[in-house]
Amino acid sequence: MLTRVWAALRPVVLWSYRRGSWQYDVIVAAILAFIFLTPAEFFGDQPRPPAIQEVQRLSASGGQSVYWVDAAAVGEVAPDEVADRIETLLQKRHEQRVRVLEARPEKGPDGTVSAYLVYAGE
Repeated sequence: MLTRVWAALRPVVLWSYRRGSWQYDVIVAAILAFIFLTPAEFFGDQPRPPAIQEVQRLSASGGQSVYWVDAAAVGEVAPDEVADRIETLLQKRHEQRVRVLEARPEKGPDGTVSAYLVYAGE
């Protein structure tokens, strides 16, 4: 029984039909129908809204500034390298020397770090 099923499915699985034959055209049409007719919700793939701003200055006084830095802008780095990465981001943004004094991780509702509250001196 299994040998008969495999004998019937083998040409389809191994794509052994000649190009231009009706079997080849049916397989191509089935693939295209799957691609274009399957709703996006089937895969659970939803577009992620872009961040409004990756780095936002909250306040500045007396040579010290407070920034809100999105965790996506920092990327996946070790906890001891976060301050260096944020310092690099701030220096690129302001085109001047910025020193990070403290970078406090802010966690979202799911417990992952969503942003950093950064205290920096200039």
